[in-house]
Amino acid sequence: MLCDCPGLVMPSFVCTKADMIVNGILPIDQMRDHVPPINLVTSLIPRNIIQAQYGIMMPKPLEGEDENRPPTAEELLNSYGFARGFMTQNGQPDNPRSSRYILKDFVNGKLLYCHAPPGICQENFHTFKVKERAHIPENTAIANRAIKISKVTGEDLDKVFFKQTSLGAHTKGIKRIGSAVNLTSNGSIAGSTMSISSVGTNEKPWKKHSEKRNKREKLRRVYRHLDEV
Repeated sequence: MLCDCPGLVMPSFVCTKADMIVNGILPIDQMRDHVPPINLVTSLIPRNIIQAQYGIMMPKPLEGEDENRPPTAEELLNSYGFARGFMTQNGQPDNPRSSRYILKDFVNGKLLYCHAPPGICQENFHTFKVKERAHIPENTAIANRAIKISKVTGEDLDKVFFKQTSLGAHTKGIKRIGSAVNLTSNGSIAGSTMSISSVGTNEKPWKKHSEKRNKREKLRRVYRHLDEV
């Protein structure tokens, strides 16, 4: 059904805002949430067609996920932003700016998608032509950064859990050991304790009185005997 009328306003209870933005009813430059329209585009256009159209590489589904699932809005916009240089001041991809370019390409027909008439299978009506590449180059450092997923995976948890850490016993206070124990005439136990740090030496290293002998004193303390009456 084709609706064309000056000043026609599509009701919001029939179509979502994402549908109205993708179909060109609502202006793209005035949208506030770019995630639902991009998710709708990725559900209509296959992954390989988007990658071939823009020359980008998107991250593959993680282990345990459906291999044929459509890419998320974050995966597409991050890859597009890295490839086009659309970055924010913090060095992150500018996803709102990237989404406007992709949505305008979809509305203008650069990302072509044709809806099948009623009663006709959509897969048979519109087929996407895939260009086969003879040689696929290895990913560069920028490409690896673009396809990196910012999610905590099970592999990341295993690395943190099995990471080798320094082991040791931590005690508080002065450690003491006992010397030879002797029995006195009255049957009591006589013995002495010493610090572990002082084993092998007779003096305590933290008590160096020789350094305090040459310490500079205030003159009123040096000549305080003159003030005595």
